[in-house]
Amino acid sequence: MNVNEPSEAPDIDFLLACRDGDVEAFAALYERHAPAVLRYAWSRIGDRSLAEEILQDTFTTAWAKRTSASIVDLSLLPWLLAICHNYVRNQVRRSRRTRTLPLDSRLSDPSTEDVSLAWITDAMDALSATDRRIVELCLIEGFSYRAVAEQLDSTPAAVGKRLQRARSRLQGALSPSESEMRNS
Repeated sequence: MNVNEPSEAPDIDFLLACRDGDVEAFAALYERHAPAVLRYAWSRIGDRSLAEEILQDTFTTAWAKRTSASIVDLSLLPWLLAICHNYVRNQVRRSRRTRTLPLDSRLSDPSTEDVSLAWITDAMDALSATDRRIVELCLIEGFSYRAVAEQLDSTPAAVGKRLQRARSRLQGALSPSESEMRNS
Protein backbone atom coordinates (compact mmCIF):
# COMPACT_ATOMS: atom_id res chain seq x y z
CA MET A 1 0.00 0.00 0.00
CA ASN A 2 1.30 3.45 -0.87
CA VAL A 3 1.03 5.56 2.29
CA ASN A 4 2.47 8.62 0.59
CA GLU A 5 -1.05 9.62 -0.40
CA PRO A 6 -3.07 9.04 2.78
CA SER A 7 -5.51 11.86 2.14
CA GLU A 8 -6.67 10.41 -1.18
CA ALA A 9 -7.17 6.76 -0.23
CA PRO A 10 -10.46 5.87 1.48
CA ASP A 11 -10.35 4.39 4.97
CA ILE A 12 -11.59 1.04 3.66
CA ASP A 13 -8.33 0.59 1.74
CA PHE A 14 -6.33 1.30 4.87
CA LEU A 15 -8.56 -0.98 6.93
CA LEU A 16 -8.17 -3.88 4.53
CA ALA A 17 -4.40 -3.42 4.57
CA CYS A 18 -4.44 -3.19 8.38
CA ARG A 19 -6.39 -6.42 8.62
CA ASP A 20 -3.53 -8.04 6.72
CA GLY A 21 -1.11 -6.64 9.32
CA ASP A 22 0.16 -3.63 7.36
CA VAL A 23 1.61 -1.35 10.03
CA GLU A 24 2.31 1.44 7.53
CA ALA A 25 -1.38 1.56 6.59
CA PHE A 26 -2.26 1.81 10.28
CA ALA A 27 0.27 4.62 10.67
CA ALA A 28 -1.46 6.44 7.82
CA LEU A 29 -4.83 5.98 9.56
CA TYR A 30 -3.28 7.36 12.73
CA GLU A 31 -1.95 10.40 10.87
CA ARG A 32 -5.37 10.97 9.33
CA HIS A 33 -7.57 10.60 12.41
CA ALA A 34 -5.37 11.21 15.48
CA PRO A 35 -5.95 14.99 15.51
CA ALA A 36 -9.74 14.57 15.56
CA VAL A 37 -9.61 11.84 18.22
CA LEU A 38 -7.26 13.94 20.36
CA ARG A 39 -9.53 17.00 20.08
CA TYR A 40 -12.54 14.88 21.05
CA ALA A 41 -10.80 13.42 24.11
CA TRP A 42 -9.37 16.78 25.14
CA SER A 43 -12.75 18.50 24.84
CA ARG A 44 -14.31 15.90 27.13
CA ILE A 45 -11.48 15.54 29.68
CA GLY A 46 -10.01 19.05 29.71
CA ASP A 47 -6.50 17.73 30.36
CA ARG A 48 -4.07 17.51 27.43
CA SER A 49 -1.86 14.78 28.91
CA LEU A 50 -4.84 12.57 29.79
CA ALA A 51 -6.27 13.19 26.32
CA GLU A 52 -2.98 12.05 24.78
CA GLU A 53 -3.06 8.87 26.88
CA ILE A 54 -6.63 8.24 25.74
CA LEU A 55 -5.56 8.82 22.14
CA GLN A 56 -2.86 6.17 22.47
CA ASP A 57 -5.24 3.75 24.18
CA THR A 58 -7.81 4.34 21.44
CA PHE A 59 -5.40 3.47 18.66
CA THR A 60 -3.96 0.52 20.57
CA THR A 61 -7.49 -0.86 20.89
CA ALA A 62 -8.20 -0.05 17.24
CA TRP A 63 -5.19 -2.09 16.16
CA ALA A 64 -6.21 -4.99 18.40
CA LYS A 65 -9.78 -4.91 17.04
CA ARG A 66 -8.96 -4.06 13.43
CA THR A 67 -10.58 -7.27 12.19
CA SER A 68 -13.93 -6.25 13.69
CA ALA A 69 -13.83 -2.56 12.72
CA SER A 70 -16.93 -1.07 11.20
CA ILE A 71 -16.94 1.63 8.53
CA VAL A 72 -19.57 4.35 8.54
CA ASP A 73 -19.85 6.52 5.43
CA LEU A 74 -16.46 5.25 4.23
CA SER A 75 -14.71 6.56 7.36
CA LEU A 76 -13.27 4.82 10.40
CA LEU A 77 -13.51 8.03 12.42
CA PRO A 78 -16.93 7.23 13.99
CA TRP A 79 -15.61 3.83 15.10
CA LEU A 80 -12.46 5.43 16.52
CA LEU A 81 -14.50 8.08 18.33
CA ALA A 82 -16.71 5.37 19.84
CA ILE A 83 -13.60 3.66 21.23
CA CYS A 84 -12.31 7.02 22.46
CA HIS A 85 -15.67 7.80 24.06
CA ASN A 86 -15.46 4.60 26.10
CA TYR A 87 -12.00 5.52 27.37
CA VAL A 88 -13.19 9.04 28.20
CA ARG A 89 -16.18 7.65 30.10
CA ASN A 90 -13.92 5.32 32.08
CA GLN A 91 -11.56 8.19 32.89
CA VAL A 92 -14.45 10.34 34.09
CA ARG A 93 -15.57 7.50 36.37
CA ARG A 94 -12.07 7.15 37.80
CA SER A 95 -11.85 10.91 38.31
CA ARG A 96 -15.13 10.98 40.22
CA ARG A 97 -13.85 8.36 42.63
CA THR A 98 -10.77 10.42 43.42
CA ARG A 99 -12.31 13.89 43.17
CA THR A 100 -11.44 16.25 45.98
CA LEU A 101 -12.87 19.53 47.11
CA PRO A 102 -10.70 22.63 47.25
CA LEU A 103 -9.89 23.76 50.76
CA ASP A 104 -11.49 26.94 51.93
CA SER A 105 -9.33 30.01 51.30
CA ARG A 106 -9.69 30.88 54.99
CA LEU A 107 -7.28 28.04 55.73
CA SER A 108 -4.39 30.31 54.78
CA ASP A 109 -5.05 32.15 58.04
CA PRO A 110 -3.67 29.93 60.84
CA SER A 111 -6.10 31.40 63.38
CA THR A 112 -9.13 30.07 61.47
CA GLU A 113 -7.60 26.72 60.52
CA ASP A 114 -8.69 24.90 63.67
CA VAL A 115 -12.27 26.21 63.37
CA SER A 116 -12.54 25.41 59.64
CA LEU A 117 -11.32 21.84 60.05
CA ALA A 118 -13.17 21.11 63.28
CA TRP A 119 -15.96 19.28 61.45
CA ILE A 120 -13.38 16.90 59.94
CA THR A 121 -11.94 16.09 63.35
CA ASP A 122 -15.42 15.63 64.83
CA ALA A 123 -16.52 13.40 61.94
CA MET A 124 -13.36 11.29 62.16
CA ASP A 125 -13.77 10.95 65.93
CA ALA A 126 -17.32 9.67 65.38
CA LEU A 127 -15.98 6.72 63.35
CA SER A 128 -14.99 3.45 64.99
CA ALA A 129 -11.26 2.95 65.53
CA THR A 130 -11.13 0.42 62.67
CA ASP A 131 -13.03 2.66 60.24
CA ARG A 132 -10.86 5.63 61.19
CA ARG A 133 -7.72 3.55 60.53
CA ILE A 134 -9.11 2.40 57.17
CA VAL A 135 -9.84 6.02 56.18
CA GLU A 136 -6.34 7.06 57.22
CA LEU A 137 -4.64 4.22 55.36
CA CYS A 138 -6.73 4.27 52.18
CA LEU A 139 -7.66 7.91 51.73
CA ILE A 140 -4.84 9.77 53.39
CA GLU A 141 -1.85 7.46 52.94
CA GLY A 142 -3.02 5.93 49.64
CA PHE A 143 -2.73 2.24 50.48
CA SER A 144 -4.70 -0.27 48.40
CA TYR A 145 -7.63 -2.20 49.88
CA ARG A 146 -5.52 -5.35 49.70
CA ALA A 147 -2.62 -3.80 51.66
CA VAL A 148 -4.98 -2.43 54.31
CA ALA A 149 -6.80 -5.77 54.54
CA GLU A 150 -3.51 -7.56 55.17
CA GLN A 151 -2.55 -5.01 57.81
CA LEU A 152 -5.92 -5.29 59.58
CA ASP A 153 -6.30 -9.06 59.08
CA SER A 154 -9.41 -8.59 56.93
CA THR A 155 -10.45 -8.95 53.29
CA PRO A 156 -10.22 -6.31 50.55
CA ALA A 157 -14.01 -6.50 50.10
CA ALA A 158 -14.60 -5.81 53.79
CA VAL A 159 -12.17 -2.90 53.72
CA GLY A 160 -13.93 -1.47 50.66
CA LYS A 161 -17.36 -1.78 52.26
CA ARG A 162 -16.20 -0.20 55.53
CA LEU A 163 -14.55 2.63 53.61
CA GLN A 164 -17.75 3.19 51.63
CA ARG A 165 -19.75 3.49 54.85
CA ALA A 166 -17.13 5.76 56.43
CA ARG A 167 -17.19 8.03 53.38
CA SER A 168 -20.97 8.27 53.67
CA ARG A 169 -20.69 9.22 57.33
CA LEU A 170 -18.01 11.79 56.59
CA GLN A 171 -20.05 13.26 53.75
CA GLY A 172 -23.07 13.42 56.07
CA ALA A 173 -20.97 15.52 58.45
CA LEU A 174 -20.65 18.25 55.82
CA SER A 175 -22.87 21.25 56.32
CA PRO A 176 -25.80 21.43 53.85
CA SER A 177 -24.11 24.10 51.71
CA GLU A 178 -20.84 22.14 51.50
CA SER A 179 -22.75 18.94 50.74
CA GLU A 180 -24.62 20.64 47.89
CA MET A 181 -21.34 22.03 46.51
CA ARG A 182 -19.77 18.56 46.61
CA ASN A 183 -22.69 16.94 44.75
CA SER A 184 -22.62 19.48 41.92
